[in-house]
Amino acid sequence: MGKILNLGIIGVGVVGRFHLQALANQENARVIAVSDISDEALKIASERFRIEKCFKDYHDLLALKNLDAVIISTPPFNHAKIVCDAAAAGKHILCEKPMAMNSKEAAEMVEACNKAGVKLGICSARSRVTPQAEMAKQYILSGKLGKIYYARFTRIRRRGRPGIDILKESKWFLDSSKAGGGALIDVGCYDIDLALYLLKDPQPISVSATVYRGVGGRLRLKTRYDVEEHSSVFVRFKGGASVLFETAWAANMPSYQEYLIFGSRGGLKIDPFTYFSEKNGRGIALSYDLGRIDWNTLQELLVKDFVEACLEDRPPKTTGEDGLKTMQIIDMAYRSAKLNREVKISEI
Repeated sequence: MGKILNLGIIGVGVVGRFHLQALANQENARVIAVSDISDEALKIASERFRIEKCFKDYHDLLALKNLDAVIISTPPFNHAKIVCDAAAAGKHILCEKPMAMNSKEAAEMVEACNKAGVKLGICSARSRVTPQAEMAKQYILSGKLGKIYYARFTRIRRRGRPGIDILKESKWFLDSSKAGGGALIDVGCYDIDLALYLLKDPQPISVSATVYRGVGGRLRLKTRYDVEEHSSVFVRFKGGASVLFETAWAANMPSYQEYLIFGSRGGLKIDPFTYFSEKNGRGIALSYDLGRIDWNTLQELLVKDFVEACLEDRPPKTTGEDGLKTMQIIDMAYRSAKLNREVKISEI
């Protein structure tokens, strides 16, 4: 038997249990401990996944000498401190998305991990592990698109607000002091991550954005609700390319996703995967049925990549540096929406 990676999970609520289930199917990984401030969450995790070591204080988990890596699946307002503490303890880290509350925290996380010599992976990598993303990457690297000058990434939920329509027990999604923002930082981070991956890691230079909350009228809630339901974010990159990200938790439109990439020689629609170009002066469209990956399989691919990155001493699919760049774009977007003007990266 090859080397086994010993992991701990910090935060074993709904998302943490997704990680536990995915790791249960990995032959080269095992979870040896979990941590959560909730007694109920610890009880469910320990009984369902037969884990003996359960801690209320994550520092006790980090003190385990035979622990190699941790997955952090707490709300985002805890990410920066826990990541830095885990790095100081010499543990590799897979951190849930969004990476942090802002780019300042993200930069501190990257610095701490680089200083400690540990790997930092970000769970927005879920957007990179699909067959569609991999085939799009191959097409782009092969030069079939020519010069990429524009892309549009749209993700619309008719009604999918965490804490209201889904995950109703997780009200922290609605509070900017705990979540960092709404639709953009929560699920828009996936699309920004994918764009950075496909467009060959471009450098963002400025953002112009708008945000909106109020779909469906006023809600009667007992909790704070100060985050956006809709965002429109236009990003300019070094080299001339630009990308529009449209993201909505709620809209009076049908739910749909559409990712389009425009190149001088060809274009891509990511799902269903279609390549558009010309042949002998006539337009052509080549489509491929790559199937759909369910959430559980996506989760398994995510943790599999992280485990193998640690064991093979290579970067994970989405690195801390990638996550930092995503957070910089999100910071510029929120600042732009607040100031009602374009914001340059030098301003954050």
